[in-house]
Amino acid sequence: MRISITGINFQYGDGFDKEYTGVSLNFISSGFKFNSTESVEISRDQYIAAKDDSDKLKLYIVNDILGEVNNFVNDLENYKSSLEV
Repeated sequence: MRISITGINFQYGDGFDKEYTGVSLNFISSGFKFNSTESVEISRDQYIAAKDDSDKLKLYIVNDILGEVNNFVNDLENYKSSLEV
């Protein structure tokens, strides 16, 4: 399994003349059965703490994907329950 960061985009919620307010991490993954294609949003502070360590940045991505997977499973369980008599 592998995640590769393909882009880091800075967000300027307070305008381009101010400091960036957050970061969007773009990535590709391989070897996973669940495929996420959306970028992951992290805060400015999170990025500053992890910017020199790609594994820390990837951990933000993994945690976001885990949240998506858990939501997906919950949605499936709710749907399954609606089908049961």
